[in-house]
Amino acid sequence: MKRNSLILVWMIFGVLLFFSESWAVCPEDPNDSGECDTLYVEIYPPDQLPFYPPPYLVRFPIFVTHDLLDPSIDSILGFVIPLCYTHTNPSRYCSLSYYWNNTNLYPQSDLDRSIFRHFIELGDTVTHNWMMDLSQKQNGEEWDTRILDLDGTSHFWLCLAASGSQDRRFEEGSRVFLATMTFKLEDTLKICIDSCFWPPASNLAFGRGNGQAYVPRHLMPVCEYIGPCWPGIWCPQDEWRHTNGTFQSGNFSAWCYEGGGSPNVYIEEVPPGITDVEVVYTIPPPQEYVEGYIAYTVTDHCQAGGRIKLGVYNGFFNCCLDYCEFYVWLSNNHPPVLNLPDTWRALTDYTTSLCVSASDPDDDSVAIVLDAFWYEPDSLQPPTNPPSYNGGNPGFFTWVPTEADTGAWICSFLATDVCGAVDTHQVTILVGITYCGDCLEDALIDLGDLLYLVSYLYKAGPSPDPLCRGDANCDGMIDLGDVLNLVSYLYKSGPAPCFECCLGISSGRFSGPNLSH
Repeated sequence: MKRNSLILVWMIFGVLLFFSESWAVCPEDPNDSGECDTLYVEIYPPDQLPFYPPPYLVRFPIFVTHDLLDPSIDSILGFVIPLCYTHTNPSRYCSLSYYWNNTNLYPQSDLDRSIFRHFIELGDTVTHNWMMDLSQKQNGEEWDTRILDLDGTSHFWLCLAASGSQDRRFEEGSRVFLATMTFKLEDTLKICIDSCFWPPASNLAFGRGNGQAYVPRHLMPVCEYIGPCWPGIWCPQDEWRHTNGTFQSGNFSAWCYEGGGSPNVYIEEVPPGITDVEVVYTIPPPQEYVEGYIAYTVTDHCQAGGRIKLGVYNGFFNCCLDYCEFYVWLSNNHPPVLNLPDTWRALTDYTTSLCVSASDPDDDSVAIVLDAFWYEPDSLQPPTNPPSYNGGNPGFFTWVPTEADTGAWICSFLATDVCGAVDTHQVTILVGITYCGDCLEDALIDLGDLLYLVSYLYKAGPSPDPLCRGDANCDGMIDLGDVLNLVSYLYKSGPAPCFECCLGISSGRFSGPNLSH
């Protein structure tokens, strides 16, 4: 090194280290009303996630921004940059050696290991180093005071200064690429870099052209994980949904192995019939492990449904890229079920009212219609008064039969859910003039009818009118058997009285009468 260069270097050191009254820390610097000068230490993004086996060469570029308030005094005459680094894998080496870090500026075999080299990708210069650009002008403008001190284990110390005829001040007004630290790593690990005190350089400092030293803003420590990351995601279990509505799935989990950033889950594919699919975190990013569920809306459960595909990526979108899928099946639709009796009894000249309803295993809405109505002996015989159904669910079938309508009628109902699944049910409506056992002619069978029949049989009381009303068991006789039939029905949950006593209809006995008319 030239003698005048050494003198200037020690002069810089003296200014930076010993004249403490001239120190200032941005933004309190009274002589600097502009933006803070800043030192940035960052990882070169392509080096963070190498896709090849170790060892890895990892570069940390150093950038400077300078506000350049007044070039005559507010330029930078020198830099002193002491940095300390640690790493998280002490059993493996993480070296910062002179072999991969030198201060050369001239074309030679080891120029690609210079801390002042450009970043070149695919033969093109993508990031220019300021010092190398000065050198390549071949005008002698580069700074020839370049001191680099490495201890190989934890420190990086760089001093730059213009000296002699190369007294070119750093007068840039924007972000400038100043130097590069190159680490050689044996394995995956996390590197943390911070500004530190390291004699004889003392602390981080920039020297202004007016001889004042100050501490720039530096935004450190900087910690970066280096190494390939292995993706992982577990999808929720498959689901079956047979109703429209908003639902949430079971839990998913996603992670990035080896500390490769924070996983982010996104929706890759959605089947027909499902909309508004959203990732909801219960353990949210930024973390190396996240959990959550998928919220979604079924708008048409009559569709087949299918897979919901999830993807996961980290913050760089080039690592931890993985997929999983789970299925939401919609098409296993079940038909509705009409809730109707097999038979119904009606009296002539009375309004019979039958409640009609349908349930659906999938909770679908169901439409019910009166599909057909016909006379059993002669399907072409129309009823005297047409029946009606109000069409609801539940709804009511109403009919006022006349004496001309006595006999058996078939009433067919049809229920259809929103997916088109159908259930049908036929109710046999038996129309009679009177109830057997209704001796009082009040359309009820109760204790009064029993006492009336006992009075008639054993106390010379009045007879039922017509007499057939007392034939509760339809054997063509009115005797003790009819009394016992009523006692069993009323008090022992026995069979109901028959229905064909006065008509001769061979329609048999029924589970119970309809006494609501």
